[in-house]
Parts: sequence; structure tokens; C-alpha cells
Amino acid sequence: MASIKDKLITGLVGPVIISHRYGKTYIRSKPSKVKNPRTPGQVNQRGKFKAATQFVSRNLDELIRPYWNPEARRNSMSGQNLFCKLNTHAFNSEGFPDITRLKLTTGNLGEVNNLRLDMAGDTIIHFIWDNNSRDKKTSEENQFKLFGMNLDLVVKELPCDAIRKHESFVLDLKKYTFSYLFCFFWNPQLQLASNSEWIDCT
Repeated sequence: MASIKDKLITGLVGPVIISHRYGKTYIRSKPSKVKNPRTPGQVNQRGKFKAATQFVSRNLDELIRPYWNPEARRNSMSGQNLFCKLNTHAFNSEGFPDITRLKLTTGNLGEVNNLRLDMAGDTIIHFIWDNNSRDKKTSEENQFKLFGMNLDLVVKELPCDAIRKHESFVLDLKKYTFSYLFCFFWNPQLQLASNSEWIDCT
């Protein structure tokens, strides 16, 4: 069944399907028969994809829109689609991610180089890294970003004023109850992130 929005027809019209993406209109034939295989492998894959899309829904404003959408636009995609493309494999069919495979951010910005952690007592974490500044993608002014995540898979950005050239940041965890921390560099001018690193707080 078709619908009209902003004077554009979308959906099924007779034997064709009309869709619109990035200002272009696409028309394709309606498939004569839709295959819906329910093999164990297909069911498992659908469960993983569902888990990835649910993660996206929980974290649209905090993570996907500000940090995934800019990277996705470079690839003519949405942030939601790019996240699922790179992360569906990290989830199991029950909805839980393998943290070691989860990419909280992705991009070509220089990564957090040689990340080390020092603990002071039970709650103080001292993040230490090497300043590998050499060009725009590893600028010493790149912002150091920190996100926390609990087992409910909701991520929260933490206040942080460190940049690459500082080579360190101290976080007091007694204010938080996160199971995992993720860190990465961010360039607000280029709208570019580095790949994230994760830290187990359990």
C-alpha cells in the first residue's frame, strides 16, 4: 500500500515499489514471491540484527546522531545503517554484545595510541596515552571522549576536557556505576572520530 508524504508517493503501487533516498526516487518491481527462510542460521542472524537495531534505538541522541551520522554521510548511509553494518556480528541472538568486538565509534582519526590505565584505590582511573600528533587526523587538539555503558546497553557520555596532547585524564568512578568504559578521539571541525577502545569496569 502506498502513502503520500511531502507530495511524494512511497510504497507499493500496483506491480512496482517506489522509494526515495537522498533526494533520488527509485522504482523496482514487486517480487513475485518473497522468500522467508527460517533456517537456524537465518533465525540467528535476524536475532543479531534485531539486537543491533535495538541498541541504536536506545542510543540515538547520545551516540548515533552526533558521532555516527557524520561518518555515515561520507558513505551515503545513515548512522543507524552504518552502525548495524559494522556491529551486527558483535551481538548474539539474545541481544547481548561481545564487548571485545563492539565498535562504539568508527572513523579514520588517529586512534588512542598505547592506552594504559593506572588505578588509584577502587574508584580512580588514570588514563594515559602517547601523543602521536603528526597531521590533521592526529591533531594534538583532538578531544578525548569517554562513554560509560551498563548491562542495559544504554551509553552515556562523561564530562571530559582532555585532548590528545595532554596524554592523560583522571576519572573518579565513584560518581558512576558503569560496567564498561569506551574512549576515543574526536575532531569537531572535521566531524571525525577514531575507533573506540573499551575498558572493563566489572
